[in-house]
Amino acid sequence: MTNKGIWLAYETTKEQIETIKKIAPQFEVIKGWDKTNELDFPLDDIEIIYGFKGQRSKELMESKNSRLKWVQGQAAGVDFLDIQGLKRNKIVLTNGSGIHSIPIAESVFGMLLTYTRGIQEAIKNQQTSTWNQTESLMEINGKTMMIVGTGKIGKEVGRIAKAFNMKTIGINSNGHTVEFIDETYSQEELKKQVCRADIVVNILPLTSKTSHFFNDELFDSFKDKTLFLNVGRGPSVDSLSLIRALENGKVGFAGLDVFEQEPLVKESPLWNREDVLITPHISGIAEHFKKRLFAIFEENLKAYVANETLPLNVIDYEKNY
Repeated sequence: MTNKGIWLAYETTKEQIETIKKIAPQFEVIKGWDKTNELDFPLDDIEIIYGFKGQRSKELMESKNSRLKWVQGQAAGVDFLDIQGLKRNKIVLTNGSGIHSIPIAESVFGMLLTYTRGIQEAIKNQQTSTWNQTESLMEINGKTMMIVGTGKIGKEVGRIAKAFNMKTIGINSNGHTVEFIDETYSQEELKKQVCRADIVVNILPLTSKTSHFFNDELFDSFKDKTLFLNVGRGPSVDSLSLIRALENGKVGFAGLDVFEQEPLVKESPLWNREDVLITPHISGIAEHFKKRLFAIFEENLKAYVANETLPLNVIDYEKNY
């Protein structure tokens, strides 16, 4: 009988590999993170992929002999994967939702405080040994933060916001309540409610409904000098609309970790704006990433070998998240 394989497409520790072998002894474990184009195992006999980022996707999706049944994504976002191919082949997709909650939430407040407490300007002045005391700094205490996308990251952002004594407003698909969020509204109500926010944090996934979600019409509904932070998906914000909002004063500061095109092109006017802070898509990076991603996979693997429904982070192909 042909062996069944688990392809480890993401670097995995010796201890984690032993855990996999203990849970699923009937599978051959393939260490494939450093050889994504060549595997010492038949591609068609791989049943599970861990840390999937689309490697050899075309072959997997088009092969009539593929035994692939489940892929564990490496990231929370799945918009860059062949969703239609996975759906067509009835392959279960799970993502890394939740593993980024703490570092991304910390990055949100890092970017925010860099602006409100004058740290960004101080770093710039330090390069020229310039002592420049400003008198126009802000407190975030008591401010209203709108969190657009109240999943696991949004909830963690809300938790930290409460420590700063901030009022929190959440936006999600249907307005359901979320812990640490004072008020919640549906996406359809965002335009009406956004004028109440001093700070808007975008944490939206990328779907057909959220592409260029932040556009001229929405930015025009902001109150003047709103602080805007984007740690969701780059294409959910129309870059040209954001630049116009910065120029007309609707956005007073933008902290941006994600962009429509990455890397951000050198010609982008965003690079040279003093009211913009750019980080190179690093908000989700932290030392516990591997441990947290594997914890999701381990729990799901136990269910998989027991022929049970996977309990964590299963993607709904109708919503793409």
